[in-house]
Order: sequence, then structure tokens, then C-alpha cells
Amino acid sequence: MIGTHWQSRWTLLFVAAVGASRASAQGTRAETLKHVPPPPTTRQACEAPSSTSKTPTDEQRRRARDLAENGRQAAILGDRTAALQQLIDAGALDPTDADLAYQLARAYEASGAGVKAGKEYCRFLSIAPNAPEAAEARERVAALVPPTPSASSAAATTSFLAGVTAFEQAQMTEAESKFGGAITAEPTWADAYYDRALARVATGDHAQAVSDFEEYLRLKPQADDRAQVVAWIESLRRRPLSAGEALGLGVLIPGGGQFYTRRPIRGILLLAGAGGAVGYGIQTRTTSKNVQQTGIDPFGNPYTFTTTVRSTDRPNLIPGVAVAGAIALTSAIEAYVFARNSEGTVQRISMSAAPTRDGFVARVSLLIR
Repeated sequence: MIGTHWQSRWTLLFVAAVGASRASAQGTRAETLKHVPPPPTTRQACEAPSSTSKTPTDEQRRRARDLAENGRQAAILGDRTAALQQLIDAGALDPTDADLAYQLARAYEASGAGVKAGKEYCRFLSIAPNAPEAAEARERVAALVPPTPSASSAAATTSFLAGVTAFEQAQMTEAESKFGGAITAEPTWADAYYDRALARVATGDHAQAVSDFEEYLRLKPQADDRAQVVAWIESLRRRPLSAGEALGLGVLIPGGGQFYTRRPIRGILLLAGAGGAVGYGIQTRTTSKNVQQTGIDPFGNPYTFTTTVRSTDRPNLIPGVAVAGAIALTSAIEAYVFARNSEGTVQRISMSAAPTRDGFVARVSLLIR
């Protein structure tokens, strides 16, 4: 019982409806990953420079030319085996002669040894990259020795898939490491930076996450999600929210926690609600009543007379202040929860207050996802 005429009951209801478990929340995050591995990069047959021996002597050059001539004669006579062997010996004596390398490549190709022919074409190109036959030699290499997947591409794909698995299992440190391995193997793969940024956000390393997001945009300037990534970068660069500060400001000023957590509209509504409750509480009521009083006339005789007495009070002060306090407490708790979860755990807040026959009931509901 508070006072003579008012009995106040205050009920604060916190309805927590947990709509998603930790596992499902992780699944939601995983849906934002770039799940597609990088297209396999290939290594062309002539990417690695052909090794060359030391400069041959004049005698070795002469003997090589003689062997090459003997090989041509054998080819004319139809002895391809002898012709090929003569050219092999000539190339061993003078590995710096582009013409010998080209002839040996043609001889290998004619004998059906495509891989060896491709290597000799590559050696020819390394010696004389601008020779008239260079364009033809490159075409022959492409036809004889198809590109093979590079070792770095395979390593990047393996690390990437391991990172996706770790991320989906909420092993964010492991995911960050695996995505980093993919980046080491393929430094220009933009999506690997994007996925590592998500893992770093999950571990709280916002500065490095921003760096990865920026590298993603640099490598893929026309990315479809560029606007979203830019917004993430701006959000990550903001000062991190403090749940304690949000709670303290909410207690001191209704809606202050919402202003702190960058939700001014909600803060204004809560502040207005608390202000309205206080305004309702401080409203005054003036009453008057007639009372009889006794006086003494100038001759010393007592007499009775009636006078009007006016009084002012605030009958709604306690309910109004209590409702304002409930709003302040609720806003502080909501701001605290929001700051603890940057995604904004509190989804809906509702308040109601109504007088009853024997008191005053205030209800505040928070729906938490």
C-alpha cells in the first residue's frame, strides 16, 4: 500500500523467444561465404625457362652442323630413326642453336613423340622468341602439350574447401588460417580475401577484416556486392559498442542507450514516452472545501463562520514516475542487449500502462530473437 488512496502494482515482463540456435545462426553466416573454389590456373608447357648448357666451342658447333646435315640426308632417304638420332646428337653438342632446336622438334613430332617435340619447341622459343617460326612453334606447343593444372591452384582449392568446412563448424580461427593458406597459394584470388574477412569479423579482428575487404574490392572492382562490402567496411571502422556504456546511458536518460547504439528514432520514442509519463505524473489538481471556523468578535463574544480552503496536490506523481522509471530500465536493458550483439538481438519492444480500480499496471515486453 502506497499512500492513502493509491495502491500501485508494477509488472515488468521480459518475454524471451529464442528463435534460432547457435548452430542455425552459424549457418546464416555461412550462407554469405563465397563457396565456389577458384577456377584452376594452368601452367603452360613453356612457362618454365629451358635450361641451357655452357656455350659450345667452335669445334662442337661444327660437329653439330655436320650431324644435322647427316640427319637431313637420312630423312630424305626415309630413315627417320637415323635422322632423329643425328639431330639429338647435334642438339646435345650445340644447345644454343635455334635452328637445330626447331629441326629436332619437327623430327620428334614426325616420330609421334609429342611431349618431347613440345619441349624442343619451347627450347627453340627460349633461344629465338622473335624468329619467323615463333608463332607456328607456339601453336604446335599448345596442340602437343596441353596446359596442366598448377600446383598452386590445387593447394589453394584444398585450403579453401577446408576453410569453408571450418567456418560452417564455427571454428573461426581455423577458417581464417585455411583461407590465408588459399591466399598464399593464389595471392590474386579476391574471394579468398572476402571469406577470410568474414572469419576475422567473427573472431573480432575488425582491423584485419577491413584490410581483407578492401583487398577484395581492389582485386574485384566491379563486384556485384560492392555496395554491401563498402557498408560493412564503414560499420567495422566505427568505434565498437560498449554494452556497459549503453546500459549506463539508458539508466541515466531514457533512450540514451538507443542514441549511443546509433538508433536515434527509437531513442526519441523512448525519451518521449518517459517524458510523457513524467508530465502525466507532475500534473497538479486543485481542490476546495468549506470549513467552519470559530472567531471572537470585538466585544469578546465567540462566533462561527464558514470559509473556503483550497489545496493543491499531484495524485499521479507516483504512477507517472514509476512508468518513466520502467521505460528507462527497459530501454537500458534493450540497449545493453543490442550492444552485446551487433546484429541487434532485440527485435521488438512494446509498452503499455493503464490505471486499474485498485492500482496502476505497467507492462513492458521485449521480444528477443
